[in-house]
This record gives sequence, structure tokens and C-alpha cells, in this order.
Amino acid sequence: MTDPQAPPTTATQAPTMMVTPTLLTAARAIVRGPSLNRTKTAGYDVKPDEKILLVEKATDDPAVTQALSQAMRELGARVDVFHVDIEDRPMDYLDEFRGLMHNIPGVEYDEAFKLWRQRFEWLERAAVEQDYQLLLQGDAGALPNLDGVRYEGVPWYHRITFPAAGFPWPLWDLINTKAWQPIWERGRGAWVELTDPEGSEIRWRLQEKYFEESHYEGHRRRFRPEYYLGHLFGWPTPPYDDGLECEGVVAGTLNHFGRPFPHAKAHFKGAKLTHVEGGGEYGDKWRELMELTKDIQYPEYPDKGLFWLWECAIGTQPKMARPPYAFTLSGHAAMYERLRSGIIHIGIGTGNANVSEKWAAEQGLPYGHLHIHMQFATYKLHTTDGEEITVIDNGRLKALDDPEVRDLAAEYGDPDELLTEAWTPPIPGISVPGDYWKDYAPDPARWIEENDVSQA
Repeated sequence: MTDPQAPPTTATQAPTMMVTPTLLTAARAIVRGPSLNRTKTAGYDVKPDEKILLVEKATDDPAVTQALSQAMRELGARVDVFHVDIEDRPMDYLDEFRGLMHNIPGVEYDEAFKLWRQRFEWLERAAVEQDYQLLLQGDAGALPNLDGVRYEGVPWYHRITFPAAGFPWPLWDLINTKAWQPIWERGRGAWVELTDPEGSEIRWRLQEKYFEESHYEGHRRRFRPEYYLGHLFGWPTPPYDDGLECEGVVAGTLNHFGRPFPHAKAHFKGAKLTHVEGGGEYGDKWRELMELTKDIQYPEYPDKGLFWLWECAIGTQPKMARPPYAFTLSGHAAMYERLRSGIIHIGIGTGNANVSEKWAAEQGLPYGHLHIHMQFATYKLHTTDGEEITVIDNGRLKALDDPEVRDLAAEYGDPDELLTEAWTPPIPGISVPGDYWKDYAPDPARWIEENDVSQA
């Protein structure tokens, strides 16, 4: 029930409400799940008498804080909540650069965005020094290992997205495993064909050397035998050698942190970005940065230039959704929806915390990566023995239809309900009525604000 004393909801203000049974059910599940030291977390493994530090920002939903705190206290834990005050605002076209790029001229500093985006190192130190057993903060990126303190993220800090936290962990584990198996076990030497109705059409070969541990010596390895929770790699990660076999176009209107931008096309040859078409202000800044970095040789790449395809990340969580007022700091932009099963985000630039980033930071040079999201992708694997394996079909992660996955889902409830996506991206001419090129592509932000019911 809504708190009658709560202030009225606006487009840039998260509402306040009491904990609902749905939120509490999800919280009780996640606090008992396995602790894996991830922002895309499986659980917190809370034990009685543990001392827990939960970091809540003003742009986070207080209903989630309440649900988590109550569920952890029910297990006999003590929860301290540290509140960070941040002024909310709508996202703009350059926020992707603020959030993911470094040493970039012409991008105005924003203290609110910095606080919203970052994890606080001083709180990491405080958690260790004050003898906490668990620290909870952050919704993206790798988490450090803290001395004696478990560290987990909160990748669904909104009452609309938080129910995904209650999805049965053994079932999500199996979905990740089943989706990753064909890529890792059948992908050596295979060709990938990746398309979507917004205009993406790209293919690459999964060269065998990128499956070998020895290739990544001295590098932060990301392509590996075990799956990466909620973020399966459909393309190998750096370092890259000569002869990359990758050519085509990735197109779309969304990235992680920014306002939805006019339709853009990123063209690749040999996995290197050759040019960007369209994209409005986002595309203009991208082209400017391409020119600025075209003669820089980054350590992990076979030729000069910053922008290389390094990430093809596949979401695996069927209950992730786009929250209302998504494209504000309170809505966390498209960060949540990128984890939804079947959605792909393409990353172009340097890989997180890899060798090239450390080198560029020391040199004071630009580094980081930008994204384009693919919301209705079809990912097909053409194996060396001639088999075609569909990993994603028009936005549907095929692992959700695997018989073993359905059998396990039946142990928790109705498989049809559990394995049906909670949310489908509304795009005119693709998933809802309308004309994509007339109604949506020129100004997707306006269309979403006016027509997407999840923004109400």
C-alpha cells in the first residue's frame, strides 16, 4: 500500500512505499542465495549475527532498501544503511561518455552523475576497518576482493526490477549454463551470424586461439570455460592479433547510460570500427573521438585506433524489466534491461580494467568503451561440422526452451510463467504497432516518453 505521507511522484523522483509481499519474497530469496562476489549477483548468503553495510543512493528506490533490510534482519543480521545524497536529473546524450570513457575532452563534468555511477572506495575500506562481514553496493563492473568482507552488488535497485532478484537461483544457473554451452563447447572455429530488425547485420569467426588459456597470459581474461553470470560473451575478448575475421554493421538507439539517441549504425571491418552513421549528438561525439584517437596504438589491438569490437554480452535474466522514468538517474537508464534474457549489448573500445586501459590511464590518453544495445537479436552459430545452432531467436534466449530448463522450472512453479519474459521492449514496427523509421528511429527518446507504458 502506498504511504499517504509520501511526496507525489514526478518523472525524476522515485516514489516511497511500504514493502510489498512481492518485494519481500524477492529479498528473502536473494539474501539466501550463494555469494559469488559479483555485481550481477546470485545472492548474499546472509548468516545470523552478521554485520552488513548496505549503500543506498538518493536515486535508488527506498522500497528495495526496506525489503533487503527486513529480509536480512529476519535472518538475524544487523544492517547499517549508508545513504548518499544525489540530485536526480534526466539522462542526456553524453552521459555514456561520462560513465564509460576517460580523458575525453569536451565532456562537461557532472558531480551528480559521478556519484550516481561510482562505487565508494572509502566505504570499502570502512567495511574492512569496521569489521563488516558483507558490503552491498554497485550495479555494474567487477568487484574487488576485500579482506574478510564479502562484496556483492545490487543490480536491480527499483521496485519494478527487484522482483527479478527472487528468480530461483538454481534455475538461473542452469539457464546460463545451457546458453553458454554451445558457444564454448561448439564454438571453436565457428562462424557467428548476428542480426536484428533495427538494422544490425554482422558476422565473425570464433578463432580457436581465443579459446586457449595461454592466449590471455598477462591479461585480465574474460573469455573462459565457465559462464559469466548474466553476461555471456558471444565474441572473444582482448588481446587480439592480426587477421580478425569480423565484418558488418551494428545498429540501434540505446546504450547503457545515455538518453536514447537517433538511429545509429556502427560499421566494422576486421573487428575495427571504420565509421559511425547517424546517432545525433551521441554519434557526433563518437565520430569526434574516433578522429582524436585514430593514430594511437593501444597495446591489446593489432592496429591503431581506440574503437574495436571487444564485447558481445548476452543477457540471461527473464524477469528483468525497464522501470518507469528509466532514462533518469533514478531509473538507471538502460542498465537493468541489458540483463534481460536475449538482449545483447555490444561494447566498442577498450575492455574494462584490461591492459589497454591501465596503459592509457598512465599516458593520460582516452580510453573506455561505448555501447549499442540489440533488443531483438538473432544469434546463430555455424559450427565447423556444418550444424546451425540458434542461441537467440528474435530476442528469445533459446535456453529458456531447453527441456532440462523446463523440467527444473516445474519444481518451482509453472514453467510457462517462470520462463516467460516479464517485459518486452516496445518498439514500433517491431514489437508494437507503428512505423519504425517514421515514428521511432529519428527520435526514440520522444517516442518512449510519449508511448512506452513502462515510463508512466
